[in-house]
Amino acid sequence: MGGDHAPSATVEGGVLFAREHPDHSLVLVGDRALIEPLLAKHPTAPSVSVRHTTEVVGMDEHAGAAIRKKKDSSLRVCFELARDGEVGAVVSAGNSGAVMAGALFVLGRIKGVERPAIAALFPALKGPGRCLLLDAGANVDCKPSQLAQFGVMGETYVRVTRGVPRPRVGVLSNGEEDAKGTELTRAALALLRQSGMHVLGYVEGKDIFSGEVDVVVTDGFTGNIVLKTSEGVAAGVTGLLRSAVEKAGLPAKVGALLLKPTFAGLKKVVDYAEYGGAPLLGVDGVGVIAHGRSNPRAIQNALAAALHTAQASLREELTAAVGRAESWLPTRVRGKGATEEPLSE
Repeated sequence: MGGDHAPSATVEGGVLFAREHPDHSLVLVGDRALIEPLLAKHPTAPSVSVRHTTEVVGMDEHAGAAIRKKKDSSLRVCFELARDGEVGAVVSAGNSGAVMAGALFVLGRIKGVERPAIAALFPALKGPGRCLLLDAGANVDCKPSQLAQFGVMGETYVRVTRGVPRPRVGVLSNGEEDAKGTELTRAALALLRQSGMHVLGYVEGKDIFSGEVDVVVTDGFTGNIVLKTSEGVAAGVTGLLRSAVEKAGLPAKVGALLLKPTFAGLKKVVDYAEYGGAPLLGVDGVGVIAHGRSNPRAIQNALAAALHTAQASLREELTAAVGRAESWLPTRVRGKGATEEPLSE
């Protein structure tokens, strides 16, 4: 029920996913009266069912309070289905803070995880979805140990789900020299260099798109600004190209027509709809936050990403990696069951 184009885009995207993956079943959670008429337009998707709920968490609601009070909200029920083993993964395009709060409140954390993080995929010159940035918005204020743990979880995710044997990890900073950064980034980098992972050191914003780094670690405040700015730049460049072609006259339009396949390829690389959404790393289950503006294609890809993550035994790998990190992280943290809320939207 969440997202700018819900529930129509969610239903259509779900049907596209179901047709692409006929061996799996999909549960649409929300208001049956709104969902079933939309689903009736797609009678070729028998593996899609509806779980009726009576409440919805709004985009402007306080995340933690809404999850606690609205016990029959579609978002909370989704995570309860995951907790009870009725579904293998949860996808939502709704209130991102509420998605994280729901995952924490209902599923809890993987043992040893201090703060779960939102991991966002970025396009890179060496292929789409080549760089994973975390945290992309869940934790505004972080400690060095939390940033270091983000690096561990990001490295594990890239290694397990993308098959990169030794992912390259960097800490986002305002320069590559060790003297740059803040007290937080310098302390986090010092911890990560004890990890045994392939730690590059500091990386800059431009490096996210270069293909030279696989995992970029930062706090949720900075990460969310990077994410939203990148989306704005991608949309702005596309709009500027279109406007320039329209103003330049017939020769430019002919040239643009010849370059149409190239532009289509570029759009596929920078379009958020192709990346499937941001996984929640550190919660005791599989959750994916789809873009709030998700169209059916974006929902389809978010569901595919969730399926791939659920099949990859990521929870076991994350548990093992976080456990190994206790030997070099400075503090031990509480494990599954903690319910502190994310600090951002």
